[in-house]
Amino acid sequence: MTTSPNVPDPAYNTRSLIYWLPPHGFGNGIHAQAWAILADLTEQQIWDVLLALSEADIAGYVAVERTTPLQSGDPTTAWRLWVDSLQYRHAEDILMEVVRADARRPEEC
Repeated sequence: MTTSPNVPDPAYNTRSLIYWLPPHGFGNGIHAQAWAILADLTEQQIWDVLLALSEADIAGYVAVERTTPLQSGDPTTAWRLWVDSLQYRHAEDILMEVVRADARRPEEC
């Protein structure tokens, strides 16, 4: 029995590190070799989460996943969050801290 030869990816050096993430999203400026989906966020949460991830030196990237109407005339946009897969557990902890802090924050009028 023979094994197939290891053929390098010819486009490896020409693609960006996030080539397979959805277009038209944005990140916190930190790069990762591999990405994993962590959560769907609201528009109000994305900035706090990306900032908290960047302060912890964890790559984060968000892009619009879908728009679903909750009620007639009240659309909600879900922003899918990808994080550095090697930092996934730490990113989970940070996300939960941000979500809990948002829940404790009094609502603005």
